[in-house]
Amino acid sequence: MSLAYVVTGASRGLGLEFANQLAAKGHTVLACARNPANAAGLQKLLEHKHCHAITMDTTDLDSIKAAVEQMSEYAPQGIDVLINNAGIGGEKSTRPENLLDTDLTTLFQTNVVGVSNVTKELLPLLRLRGKDHVKKILNMSSIIGSIELINQVAPKNGQPACSISKAALNMYTKMLANNLAKENFIVYASYPGWCATDLGGKNAPVKVKDSILGQLAKLDSATAKDNGGFFDFKGKSLPW
Repeated sequence: MSLAYVVTGASRGLGLEFANQLAAKGHTVLACARNPANAAGLQKLLEHKHCHAITMDTTDLDSIKAAVEQMSEYAPQGIDVLINNAGIGGEKSTRPENLLDTDLTTLFQTNVVGVSNVTKELLPLLRLRGKDHVKKILNMSSIIGSIELINQVAPKNGQPACSISKAALNMYTKMLANNLAKENFIVYASYPGWCATDLGGKNAPVKVKDSILGQLAKLDSATAKDNGGFFDFKGKSLPW
């Protein structure tokens, strides 16, 4: 069955691989990026008949609204799945007691506010599918956003601003899942693993292709019991 997917942050890395694998399965893919024309991998993906590049800056509400308007032309019957993949790290702070306000505001704008705005603006297109149809929202999170696991994965230093932003995203995900459950939505957070991307570094142990294969397997099989959950790329449940 062909479905309509929206993937944010699709110019490279995880987002591009999501789009690649979904397009290969014959789904309609609305692949969002700030500058699609400059994304070589995304341009190649447009060879697939049902794949479309959408200009979207997730930190700019006007850009999001314009992108959603364009999406409604490609998917007039509505959207089945939203993959909120766009996110950033790269903070300069390494200790929580030395946090820079610019790190917090920059990461929150993309990792939390951006996800919230994209979801809010896309909900009408998701709801077009009707209450009898299952709609899914995957929010890309991280294990460093787990309060329970933080002492294991980053006991002292690490990426405090990113950890805080992902913990906030996790709370948003849980609350959104609770509110949308009655409309037949399945909303959950996903941890892709430490992947060999520009952000994760070339020595990371998880291949991007394998991460996305696992995450799509979970996405395909997700049911109402998974609503409000937090899972790694192998489908294992993670603590908040």
